[in-house]
Amino acid sequence: MKLHWWLAGCWILIPAISLAQQAMPVKKGNGYTLSSLKGQLMGIDPDQGGRISFLTMDGVNFLTDSLVNKENWGSTFWPSPQSDWNWPPPAAWDNQPYTVTLEGNRLKMQSVVDPKSGLAVTKFFSANVQAGYYELEYVITNQTAIVKKVAPWEVTRVHPNGFCFFPMGKGHLRGGLMPQTTLENGICWYRYEQQKIPAQGDSQLYTDGSEGWFAAVNGDIILIKKFPDIAFEAAAPKEGEVELYANKDVPQKSYVEIEHQGAFTELAPGQSFSWTMQWFLRKLPRRIKAASGNGALIEYVRKVVN
Repeated sequence: MKLHWWLAGCWILIPAISLAQQAMPVKKGNGYTLSSLKGQLMGIDPDQGGRISFLTMDGVNFLTDSLVNKENWGSTFWPSPQSDWNWPPPAAWDNQPYTVTLEGNRLKMQSVVDPKSGLAVTKFFSANVQAGYYELEYVITNQTAIVKKVAPWEVTRVHPNGFCFFPMGKGHLRGGLMPQTTLENGICWYRYEQQKIPAQGDSQLYTDGSEGWFAAVNGDIILIKKFPDIAFEAAAPKEGEVELYANKDVPQKSYVEIEHQGAFTELAPGQSFSWTMQWFLRKLPRRIKAASGNGALIEYVRKVVN
């Protein structure tokens, strides 16, 4: 038996997999695809910084693509804090080609060393069919002769016509997106409202999270990221465990970045640091209304991640 997927004008043929098995990466053109559940595909493009290029449910991409913004699209990975490199992000990590190898059911992608920081990143992608999630592991390696300190930072661009939410941790909200957020029973809710995005200054949100998850909803689809929770004091300078960014552009060029970071970690020469998370893409049950502030959504997410 084989499953057939239609994507970008081409059929992708994937052998059917029993629930006891793990999905194998499938090469498609210059990229690779993974499938964790029926109707889902995750695409990874080694030529574009090893980024996640699409995440589809029944053919609909939950992420934004390069037609929305030719540089800032899909899901990428950066070193934190941003004050170490300002802008643009290190090309070696963000958009230069990665080398690819397959290790069993895992797709391994290796960056070149960033010439400024001396840091390199290795990415591992796999799909757990039995549990119904994608597992992502990022490994930062210090290739210099001196001690470095860095935090891992995942940046994922989604469409603006939805909302996101996460449990608050210690400290307060910071940033220009604060007026667009609501806090209720320890949960922070954010909905994109273009007219409320500051014309000047930052259009971001920084804070500490708790419970180790962050969710985004668009229509009846929800993306849940599960990651290691960190202490408030462990965040990189002037950063936050959970962050948001919203650009102010015409509707077809707008996007929201849902971001989270790991602990600010000291790396000795040659030392590596690993950071692992899971992505759950789900269609919401009909009984749960996709509305900001709906407590049933919180219960649903907690059930999925636990």
